[in-house]
Amino acid sequence: MNRISGEHRTVSGACCTIVHPPLTSRSPWFLALLTALFMLCAVPSLVAQDIHFSQFFQTPYALTPGNIGLFDGDHRVAGVFRQQWRAVTTPYRTFGAGGDAAHAFGVEQLGAGAWLYNDRAGDSRFNTFQISLGGSWTERFGDRREHSLTAGLQFGLTAISINYSDLQFDNQYNGFYFDPSLSNGESFARDALTHVDLHVGGVYRYHPAKRELVQVGLGLFNLTKPRIGFFGTEGDPLDRRASFHILTQFPVSEKVDVLPMFQYMGQGPFSELDLGGTVRYIMKDHYGVLRAVQGGLFYRASDAGYVYAGLERDDWTFGLSYDINFSDLVPASRNRGGIEFTAVRVFRKRPAVPARFKACPDLL
Repeated sequence: MNRISGEHRTVSGACCTIVHPPLTSRSPWFLALLTALFMLCAVPSLVAQDIHFSQFFQTPYALTPGNIGLFDGDHRVAGVFRQQWRAVTTPYRTFGAGGDAAHAFGVEQLGAGAWLYNDRAGDSRFNTFQISLGGSWTERFGDRREHSLTAGLQFGLTAISINYSDLQFDNQYNGFYFDPSLSNGESFARDALTHVDLHVGGVYRYHPAKRELVQVGLGLFNLTKPRIGFFGTEGDPLDRRASFHILTQFPVSEKVDVLPMFQYMGQGPFSELDLGGTVRYIMKDHYGVLRAVQGGLFYRASDAGYVYAGLERDDWTFGLSYDINFSDLVPASRNRGGIEFTAVRVFRKRPAVPARFKACPDLL
């Protein structure tokens, strides 16, 4: 899990604020790209810090509510675990899990799902737990229903807590050394809070064949701008976040696909741009038996590069990535970023496997 603007955290002002250094900051294909450019220009200049992941293409619920129920199958479950900055401080750890249905309650166009994550960060054990429930509606069109538009809505409940006892303040420096017995001089009104939130999103998909895809999506998060503070005041509003992505896939040979992809996020004064892609090699794909491997490289502007390895086995997809940091934090991180593991399982009805007949010998 990465924060949209880096990885430094401080306790300041009227709230506990996660502070990050900015990350400096034929023709259906053409139509899809044109739509993508239009949507990108339409994203407002948003001024934050939500949790997100390097493997954005493997964490659909965190990417946009428009991904709810949008997959080839009947039901899907997904999980992600990330640990980072072990070389710098107490490691930041994030766990997320969710599940969704493509044809919820027997309605073809309806998707429904739930998503939760828990993030613990730094010496203060700053903890964020969120659970979200959402739904989506998909309309398909085209001669072969290869085009689709999906709109999604997500309601979330978030609980945030902090442990002050492990934090160090300048008032506890006695002139010679740090003395934890001294008062920190701070008046914290609370060490936990909760808030509700609302997220929306939309996705356009062009999916003419099993191995051909263009997906363009937009997510808007924190629409209610909940206030977050630990000093007894109303706190500061959490900035809205915009997420925009393009995922593509197309075959280049009988057994090889390429999957270029792109993500942009903006929240408050911070932004992030991820570019990269993977190459997929299919070893077997026959009557529900799938064996494939993936490898890829990604670049996060002015922050890190990361490598990805994936394995597909029947209905399972496993992903492993590692971030190599090259931001201003390098003197402390020594280029070590974070490791991330994902797993996705899709449940689908199997086509009947044809019986194999063998001619009986003619004994007459």
